[in-house]
Amino acid sequence: MPNYDSQATYQPSIPKHLLLDDDIKFIEAFGVSIESDGDDKFYLFEENWCSDAQIVDSEGNEIEHGEEQLLGRFQEIIRRSNGELSWISRETSYTCSKMAPDGFGGSAVFITVDDIQYFGTSSWLGQRISEAETGDIGPHTDNLPLAKPILGIVFSKGGLLQAVISNDPGQLPIDSIVFIDYDTEYADKEDLVDVPQGGDDTIVSARGSICIIEKSGIDLANVIAQIYP
Repeated sequence: MPNYDSQATYQPSIPKHLLLDDDIKFIEAFGVSIESDGDDKFYLFEENWCSDAQIVDSEGNEIEHGEEQLLGRFQEIIRRSNGELSWISRETSYTCSKMAPDGFGGSAVFITVDDIQYFGTSSWLGQRISEAETGDIGPHTDNLPLAKPILGIVFSKGGLLQAVISNDPGQLPIDSIVFIDYDTEYADKEDLVDVPQGGDDTIVSARGSICIIEKSGIDLANVIAQIYP
């Protein structure tokens, strides 16, 4: 089984006085390293990326946070810098221990006070491939069908959600999905949410969670080929 890895660097280095102790604790929980860059700045990077983190709140409760919350924290740091820091970027490489065709690539995230933008190398290559195969390089080329990423959901025995995966998460327009499970027989009370039903005032309890889309460690294209030969 090949090992899929990802590493990333952040730019620019962040002034130390903008990172509160709580910020540092939160960011490091995701495997982000924070090192001094001179006397007044921190340089951030990821040698082993993890898409979620278990963080203990002020009351001692362990709460799971995903990449969406991490990027939101960077956005909050930009917001309270009052213009001193106008953007933060993260550039990520995807590598594999085996020369698998879906094992390599890259993505970038650009964070400002008002927006979080994503870019994946696979989407750029898909555009070039489409142009080469159709001969259409006109101004409307952006509307051509691209090589689409594959999205998969992994369940364990018993129907419990284990992961949401993609062969190319950076190309997807979203980074997470909401999972609602109406089978609440063995659910903990704190995992339950009220789900209003459309068309009436009925409220149904369900197990609810937000699942970050992770880089796939299996060959999804091979699986799809067997389903649709």
